[in-house]
Amino acid sequence: MYNLILRFIYLFIHIPLMGYKKRQKWILAQKNLFKTLTPNKEKCIWIHCSSLGEYEYIKPLIPELKKINPLIKITFFSPSGYENFKDFDLVNQISYLPFDIKEKVEKFINTINPIMVIVAKNEIWPNMISYLEQKKIPRFLIGFKIKKEKIKNWFIKKYYLEYVSKFSHVFCQDKFTYTFLTLNNILPCSIIGDIRINQVINDANIKRKDPVIHTLTQNNKKTIIYGSVEKEDYPIIIDFIISRKDLNHIIIPHEITRINDFKHICPSKYIMYSENEKDDCIDCNIVIVDVFGILKHIYQYADIAYIGGGFNQGVHNTLEPAVHGNYMFFGPKHMNFPETHFFIKNQVANVINNKQEFEKKINLHLEKDSSKEMVLDTNAQFLNKNKQDIDIIIDCLHKHLN
Repeated sequence: MYNLILRFIYLFIHIPLMGYKKRQKWILAQKNLFKTLTPNKEKCIWIHCSSLGEYEYIKPLIPELKKINPLIKITFFSPSGYENFKDFDLVNQISYLPFDIKEKVEKFINTINPIMVIVAKNEIWPNMISYLEQKKIPRFLIGFKIKKEKIKNWFIKKYYLEYVSKFSHVFCQDKFTYTFLTLNNILPCSIIGDIRINQVINDANIKRKDPVIHTLTQNNKKTIIYGSVEKEDYPIIIDFIISRKDLNHIIIPHEITRINDFKHICPSKYIMYSENEKDDCIDCNIVIVDVFGILKHIYQYADIAYIGGGFNQGVHNTLEPAVHGNYMFFGPKHMNFPETHFFIKNQVANVINNKQEFEKKINLHLEKDSSKEMVLDTNAQFLNKNKQDIDIIIDCLHKHLN
């Protein structure tokens, strides 16, 4: 039944209906996947990630994985991962993952010749994992996390029980997930925590100077970054941005393709990051960042960060601004992240529910003139305490190869 439904979906997404243009690159890449795929004569370690976020989660493991086997292949399902990947110094090959049609997946696995497979977070494809099990290729699920509300659905629960059990070892992100697996006799599994923290700390230690943002922040004004903002965030922040000319405002949309969402509602003068030289920032206090992948590096220039997503599916990455000592504001949908609870409890972050509340709370914070060093020290407590020992994962992988 699964394979029949999947074939129908695969045919349906090729029909030029609403949203077709957005899918065209992905559809073309799927058609040409095996034409561009180089067969591996030597064994590789295959890491599969849904998108760039999952890759950033798994990235701290790669230097250690290369000691096990130097040939590393990364696959992505989403264009956001494939098209924006930049770490070619770390891996040997990247490609899309084929749609989970049985013969396509089997051909793909035989072509890339993996010695082991690592799947990031919850990116579990039934035909892929079943064939790996059949071929007796060690397979590991790293960063797996189950939401309580999802397993109330009998179908999703059945799906997890059937296919998570096919992994050689499951590394859980939290205790709830670990308990669910052990109670259902899905073993071996263990708790590893959130290894995103390791990568966030690694990235913060690499100080990358950005000429445009550096010039903007030399005017003795406090700087606010509005990171990963979505359409629902703009009504909350737009009036504040327009009215506070005494501050630097840096806006980074969650999807760069949605850059016009802000441009259409902002009557003030602003500059586009990609179209201006650093000297253009001297007479303007609003910059719209329209390039992908620099947000985590420019938080170092900010005093305050507004994190988008809290009025949509859930707040985006708060660890990246936290590691740079940014005081944070975000919307009410933050409950699935333990770090946000710590930041709120320790008064280095504030939840806002509407535009009026945002303006009131951020103005109060600006009047206090809080020390960035104090915020940095508080955030460091959480980050250092929750940094994970990735040797536990690497040792487990070694054992399955011996």
